[in-house]
Amino acid sequence: MYDREFKGKKHNFGVVGVDEGTLIMYDDETQSYWSQLVGKAVSGDMEGTQLEKLPSTMTTWGKWKELHPETTVYIKRSVPYSSRFTKETFEKVAAMEPGPVRSNDLIVGLEGHVYARAYLVRRLAKDRLIEEQFEGTPIAVYLSKDLSTARVFERTVDGRTLSLTLTDGEQLEDAETGSRWNPVSGEAVSGPLKGKKLQALISTYAVWFAWKHYRPDTTIRGDSD
Repeated sequence: MYDREFKGKKHNFGVVGVDEGTLIMYDDETQSYWSQLVGKAVSGDMEGTQLEKLPSTMTTWGKWKELHPETTVYIKRSVPYSSRFTKETFEKVAAMEPGPVRSNDLIVGLEGHVYARAYLVRRLAKDRLIEEQFEGTPIAVYLSKDLSTARVFERTVDGRTLSLTLTDGEQLEDAETGSRWNPVSGEAVSGPLKGKKLQALISTYAVWFAWKHYRPDTTIRGDSD
């Protein structure tokens, strides 16, 4: 999801096709082409321009409705939707043999100020929670039981770094205060920190070959650590 306003001017976008597994958009104002995956203009007058990413969550309708029951949905009936991220897709990915990254791997991609990091869904599927540092920031990467929802959070709250574990009740619990956190919203739902929120980092659920095309410098968790 991106802010379509650039230098004070709103741009109107449409879809032109697909390249290297990534949807390619165009803007009416300059006819430049944009990568939907990373929000960057890949040709035209705006080439090299980066749209501002906005926080968003890829999840199931059921999980979203639990958090936001007032949500309405817009569906353009004329668009021929196809299902890429289905229960069957996730189960197939989780069952893939161990080994190095494959072109059709699903990944959770994270871009920082300089570096890019990828987490293979089939590796995340085992423990479903990873703690590490990214560009000097303590983070946690969470994957839901059905593999449909991935979230990345900073683990620092009020200047204190938290150590998180995943409970049997599908909540995050910090060792420092015993507070429990909703792993999708990042909000503490019980304990001394109730009402506090973990800072969500913008991440992207993607197919590896598409992500690598735009961020070939990406390091993969588990390949070198």
